[in-house]
Amino acid sequence: MMAMTEEAAERRAMLRRLDDILEALEQLNLTEAPELPERLRLSLAAHEIPAEDGIEIRVLIERVWRKQEVHMLSPRQERRKTSSRRTLPHRPPGHDVIESILRQANQGSLSD
Repeated sequence: MMAMTEEAAERRAMLRRLDDILEALEQLNLTEAPELPERLRLSLAAHEIPAEDGIEIRVLIERVWRKQEVHMLSPRQERRKTSSRRTLPHRPPGHDVIESILRQANQGSLSD
């Protein structure tokens, strides 16, 4: 059981780091930043997320979300692990949040 706890802690830590990257990308997207800061580029590289020169931030947001998906539990796994608990675990932003951000960004570019 101890190994499972360590595995769960590692998975959650990875999701938190990816969530931090996602939040930074969302802020850059909202401010229409012209380029990625080097620190963020290094964070993406550390997670094996390619960030080519000139890449659109919305594409990077999607890549980070896909990377998060790999570390998320399915609802079935989540139920199995939390069946004795009444509280729901904190989950990182889902696809609907990212789609909403992308829609807002696209609407902003359409009105220019």
